[in-house]
Amino acid sequence: MADRTGPKRKPHSAKQPATSRVGGTRPPSPRGEVGRDLQLRSELLWDGPTRPSRGPKPALRGDDVVQAAMSIADANGLGALTMHAVAERLGFTTMALYRYFPSKEALIDACVDAALGTPPPRLGARDGWRQEIRLWAYAKRAMLCSRPWLAELPFVAAPHGPNWLSWHEAFLQTLADTGMSPEDMMDMLGLVDGFVRGSSDTAISLARARSQGVSDAEWAQAVGADLARAINDARYPVLSAILSSASGGITADAPLPTRGGRMRTMDEHFEFGLERVLDGIQRYMDSPVAP
Repeated sequence: MADRTGPKRKPHSAKQPATSRVGGTRPPSPRGEVGRDLQLRSELLWDGPTRPSRGPKPALRGDDVVQAAMSIADANGLGALTMHAVAERLGFTTMALYRYFPSKEALIDACVDAALGTPPPRLGARDGWRQEIRLWAYAKRAMLCSRPWLAELPFVAAPHGPNWLSWHEAFLQTLADTGMSPEDMMDMLGLVDGFVRGSSDTAISLARARSQGVSDAEWAQAVGADLARAINDARYPVLSAILSSASGGITADAPLPTRGGRMRTMDEHFEFGLERVLDGIQRYMDSPVAP
């Protein structure tokens, strides 16, 4: 983990915020300006908002702002998160927030890292790397599903904070005693993390639907209706054959794909995929090319 001590940085100026990365437009900035903005946001994310050195103790803390912003995103999605909405929830003026976060981007940075939280503690070496990675993967999936708005983040340059690195560290510790090379360990991190994120998309979609008052049955029927469009459509011959098959097909009572005539849960889908990923890691470790 990077050292968070060091020389004090100058307080961020409470300038007018740039237009957010969620909605709105802004003219393209020179490359140097964008790089400097990312650097300042990274410093703010790691060091925290600067407290005024004079005057009475502030009635508002940076963490208060982050928690209020996260509650808005939890309830209504990332699109509802605005500086005005956060200020209104806290009972402060919008400009008061800029004493802590110079832009909405900077506030979202802090919300993302807070939402990630910290990974679960390790089980211990006796449980082996495979069980440790399973625990890590399930915890990462649970975190992503508990904050569906994290999936709404656009793919733009953004700083990464302490909690983001703590998930990396926790994963790498599970492989530290396997004899893998540093390069292989980082590649395995990307492999498992990519699987967790990709395979959690459907569960995140359901979590978002639930937060909007949609029942599980209604969500399944809506997804199933879209899948059913592939049946007998010449553009999707293989998918059509699977969805209309006796063992893996869909019906009005089972609108999502089945296995052996039974609709599987999302946990079962996740478990199946994760085990195949872990099988691949084991096979690589046992192969002659592995260290």
